[in-house]
Amino acid sequence: MERWMLIIFCFYVLQMVLTYFQVKNLRKTLAESRGKGIVGMGSKKRKLSAGNVVILISNEAGHIIEGRMMQGITVLARFREIANIKGHTVTELKEKILSQSAKKQDKAMLEAIEQIEKQIAKLKGNQDAPECTA
Repeated sequence: MERWMLIIFCFYVLQMVLTYFQVKNLRKTLAESRGKGIVGMGSKKRKLSAGNVVILISNEAGHIIEGRMMQGITVLARFREIANIKGHTVTELKEKILSQSAKKQDKAMLEAIEQIEKQIAKLKGNQDAPECTA
């Protein structure tokens, strides 16, 4: 009985260590992304199947510069480039996702797109506001 408890404890500690490295990878990827443009991040968690995290980077005009996705069940998952996403506008990408049948990463990608749209709207709102001079 004690042996099983020790094995379970060791697996728990291993999971904690691997989770630390996964979070470290997420933070590093986000830090790199922030220097490239406007960042949107979305996630979809699942209990028994693979969840995913999507990071999209766009410029102020709304063109996608880069997209990355981390997908998997285990803490060993890492970010990978999303193919065929560069050059699309945020609006085109959103329409494409909404017109297709739902895929696993679509909810996370839509969440990232919505964040980018909000940030672009905020930037445009700040540019339209009159300057304060005191």
